[in-house]
Amino acid sequence: MRVAVFSDIHSNLEALESVLEHASGQRVDRYVCLGDVVGYGANPNECIDVLRSLPDCLCLLGNHDAAVLGVHVNMNREAWKAIHWTREHLTMSGLWFLMAMEDLAKWGDVSFCHSNPYDPRKWHYVVERSPISSSFARSKAKILFIGHTHVPVVITRRNFFCVYIRSSQHPMVVPVAERNRQIFNCGSVGQPRDGDPRASYLIYDDQKNIIEFHRLAYDHEQAGKKILAAGLPEDFALRLAHGH
Repeated sequence: MRVAVFSDIHSNLEALESVLEHASGQRVDRYVCLGDVVGYGANPNECIDVLRSLPDCLCLLGNHDAAVLGVHVNMNREAWKAIHWTREHLTMSGLWFLMAMEDLAKWGDVSFCHSNPYDPRKWHYVVERSPISSSFARSKAKILFIGHTHVPVVITRRNFFCVYIRSSQHPMVVPVAERNRQIFNCGSVGQPRDGDPRASYLIYDDQKNIIEFHRLAYDHEQAGKKILAAGLPEDFALRLAHGH
């Protein structure tokens, strides 16, 4: 089975459409969205409609999704502006879509979550030794897929070895370790923060036992114009061009 795993769309319709158009040509069998469908961008309802149209798509709860639902989440003032804007513009069907999201999912020895598996609604960033250690200790999954940091990375249980994915025009293919447990961060569709403005996602192929990291250009100028036209903070539009 080939599973497309993506996260942190943040209401960026152009980026989402680019990712799904690419994935449709990659013989993908299932789709998993790791959360933060909304926030920052100007197309929350449209992005939700696109996700609804996917066959057998699992969508998990992200911190921005939770904030829209009224869950207490720590975030800066600018991010809260987008949350309030989203609440005002989200349709009732969009609201129900967010309410149906779960925190975690597990398929055999593979697990999925937005931020971390040990305390999902604390929204810890799995980038330093302590949250990495806790993620491995509290989840027995051989493979854990996460998002939240907006940076694609592979973390191996032995020595907590981290490899940041820097892909060019071709996908970066990473073999799944046979004797080690691993965490794979798929990066961000709509708000990359690793200096590369292209949308990021991955495909897990459980037959070949590999992970394919993909980066895709999209019309970030159009996405930025929509943000400005909606009256959202200018920085949300400017960062799309730079990937940080």
